[in-house]
Amino acid sequence: MSQSKELQDILAALDQAGKPRVLATVIEARGSTYRRAGARLLILDDGTLVGGLSGGCLEIDILARSEDITADGRPTVITYDHSSDADLVFGLALGCNGVIRVLIEPLPGGEPPAYLRAIQTSLALRQAMALAVVVGCSDDLGHRPGERLWIGADIAIGGELARSAYAECIIDDAREVLNSGRSELKTYGSGAGELEIFIESVRPPPSLIIFGAGHDAIPLADLGKRLGWHITVVDGRPAFVSRERFPMADEVCLCRAEAVPNDISLQETGAAVVMNHHYHHDRAILAHLLASPVPYVGVLGPRERTRKMLEELDRDGLGFDQTRLSRLHGPAGLDLGAETPDQVALSIIAEILAVSSGRSGAPLKYREAPIHEPPVF
Repeated sequence: MSQSKELQDILAALDQAGKPRVLATVIEARGSTYRRAGARLLILDDGTLVGGLSGGCLEIDILARSEDITADGRPTVITYDHSSDADLVFGLALGCNGVIRVLIEPLPGGEPPAYLRAIQTSLALRQAMALAVVVGCSDDLGHRPGERLWIGADIAIGGELARSAYAECIIDDAREVLNSGRSELKTYGSGAGELEIFIESVRPPPSLIIFGAGHDAIPLADLGKRLGWHITVVDGRPAFVSRERFPMADEVCLCRAEAVPNDISLQETGAAVVMNHHYHHDRAILAHLLASPVPYVGVLGPRERTRKMLEELDRDGLGFDQTRLSRLHGPAGLDLGAETPDQVALSIIAEILAVSSGRSGAPLKYREAPIHEPPVF
């Protein structure tokens, strides 16, 4: 589960569902683990679980602890060390050969805490933010686990840690995380003791623009939205590009191919797929996409059709160098043997995910490096 999708689900549950009990966040994951730092689990007062930290074992243990943590009223950090057979004693038997540290915080009823409201605003505006939280502290420093600081793309700063003696250092590191997109665990020390801070990169969902609103675009938009992506569908035909056909899309845009450069913003777009099934429209949109910085440009249809488009663009003086062409994927999708629109959508979404993560799309059984690594974009 992507962290942005998980956050959306948790925030929606807090808005719509019953009384919250605790929120658990992975703050450190070493070795082979099911989820990485930043994964979250919300437990509501009726025992409902939203999100997840493992295949189910950690969830059961945290659920069992949640009432005591709520009664105590203080956040706590729990370490699950299953790098040896010792975890069998606790009945978890995770078998992942890694170490996970989890911050578990009781949540008050009513309005969500300020930091969750800040995340909600950031995601709604499609802006990145960095969120720092105390996960360990010497008694003499006067801080408590769960205290926070956040900084957004607009440089707005909030949270209790903004008044800390270490605020300047934390803010500097938070800005680095904001720019890099990679979460970090930091320790700040002095003669008075040490302060351990988890600084998390919180980024908006990946965005996918689909050029073409035919019947085969529907499963592509639907599958992308199921992953929590921000979906935009663009077409010049009023009968095709409608809310009735694409209720899952965040945006549906009526726009002719020649107006795309002026009317459709590609700012912060992670992927675009061209599937108008109209040669001249596809060629015009392809030229615009290749001139843009969009990291993934997919074109539906035979390889020869895409090659012909590129040759014609080259003759028109719109040739593109190898760097720009390296972002082009035509035919779009992984080689899964896909035939139906649903299968084709799966192959395209899988390729976008592989490209965005800097992966090959090959079977995991052939991968020698760790499975979990930070995404490329």
